[in-house]
Amino acid sequence: MLLELKNISVAYFGSFLFKRKPFFALKNISFSVNYRESVTILGESGSGKTTLGRLTVRLVKPTEGKVFLKGRNIFSYGKEYTRKVSMVFQNPREALNPRYSVWEAVEEPLLVHGIKNRKEIVEKVLTSVDIEEKLWFRKTYQLSGGQKQRVAIARALALNPLLIVADEPTSALDLSVAYEILELFKKLKHKQSLIFITHDVRMGTKVGEKIIILLGGRILEISPVKEFLEKPLHPYGVFLLNNLPVESPYKRKGNLKGMELETLRDEGCPFRINCPYNHEKCKLFPPERIVKVENGERRVWCWIYI
Repeated sequence: MLLELKNISVAYFGSFLFKRKPFFALKNISFSVNYRESVTILGESGSGKTTLGRLTVRLVKPTEGKVFLKGRNIFSYGKEYTRKVSMVFQNPREALNPRYSVWEAVEEPLLVHGIKNRKEIVEKVLTSVDIEEKLWFRKTYQLSGGQKQRVAIARALALNPLLIVADEPTSALDLSVAYEILELFKKLKHKQSLIFITHDVRMGTKVGEKIIILLGGRILEISPVKEFLEKPLHPYGVFLLNNLPVESPYKRKGNLKGMELETLRDEGCPFRINCPYNHEKCKLFPPERIVKVENGERRVWCWIYI
């Protein structure tokens, strides 16, 4: 096991003058990532998935719980942690220094960590993400969105990390460019462990081997992608697949109370207003249920399995 999150909650509190109940971006989250495993975190805007990504790279601290890398608390590491875990942010324009050339942007983390064979490494990673040599010494602000994201990925790869966290890496790109970046991540997932964060079901299921469904700061289901696509366990997973875009409205499956989703953030299931199985006990969040499958196990948090 490479990365493990145990009972993680992240809460934000109001100011001293305006005391409010804490807002939980994440509530009692637990999951793991194995070596060279690709995991998709799937959730809508506001589900807590970006907080989860930022927590993994230590930009956010948990209010409760602990995160371990190779069995060690991530906050006990020093600067060396950034050699082991890298992040690709959603907007490459904000992630790259516009005054840097492509080469300088990729070389910077190598300089920070005192790596000696920098020229060889920079050339290798720029080539691996298909950045043309004629662009290597161009300023990053002169690049297109897709080119900038490739540079951001190259920079994340420069230190050969154990884990890459990619937070919505295609959402700021045109569709054709987004699929090119998606293909790049599909190649990367066999070399490093990968956490791919997205709101897009189709993209997420193409990259991840395991999918984690997040809503209202809660994990609702963890399943191998193949089994999830064949038969999601949680009603929210059914909702997501039923509301995928289709070629014709006549091909749409019967959905769950339409496409409008109302998410609750309390002690109960965040999906219960939309759920066809809504029951009084859903006002409390259910315990975990493990379902054994051929390729391992699936985990679901839903009262219909209790």
